[in-house]
Amino acid sequence: MPAAPIHVRVASVAGLAGQVPPARQWLGADEARRLDALQAGQRAAQFVAGRWIARQLLAQAYGGGWQDWTLSAAPDSPPQAIGPASAFLSLSHSGDHVACAVALEPLGLDIERVLPRKGLDALVLAVSSDAERAALPALRPGGDPAAQREAFFQLWTLKEAWLKRGGGGLFQTMLGQAVAVSPAATPASANACTWRHGDAILAIHATPPLSLSDTAPANLRYWCLTPPANAS
Repeated sequence: MPAAPIHVRVASVAGLAGQVPPARQWLGADEARRLDALQAGQRAAQFVAGRWIARQLLAQAYGGGWQDWTLSAAPDSPPQAIGPASAFLSLSHSGDHVACAVALEPLGLDIERVLPRKGLDALVLAVSSDAERAALPALRPGGDPAAQREAFFQLWTLKEAWLKRGGGGLFQTMLGQAVAVSPAATPASANACTWRHGDAILAIHATPPLSLSDTAPANLRYWCLTPPANAS
């Protein structure tokens, strides 16, 4: 049976600002309280943009109007979709980018702008294992800085996507080696993928085989994410 597709949308927070109706007109009560806690500024704009594109994407993928979908907004918990169909979603934001992925099974999504980081060599050593640095040689300190930065954000977004799908703490996931990342032998065996979107990298972690609803990006890469005990 073909895999149920994963639907993804990436948007500009600033670009949506003039298109989205006033948030108080359509956010649920819990969402409005979350927005109040964020006050004004970029984080509030990211929150509204994410909730808006999630409703649009859920309606497009699974029916109903965007008004028929609501999202939970419990503090420190990922949003859950409530609407005409049983669906799962994951939201992420980085700078002006906001991204949403929806599917019929649990999934995790992360987006990160690829920006210079101070002390990247030390950070790479902290969040990656010897096996991961062997599988991704560009991670190793002392090489090309741009290639190392690209590889680092590939690794980071994949581990964030794992965390968003399965839960857990950021510290344990990143520094405690709670997940091992390796290139997938074949696309069919992959449970994660990454690709470039402008100055950002996106990662999705979901049940294999992965199937994106739109044409696959030209720079799509496939990965396997496993608990260390099961890593080869």
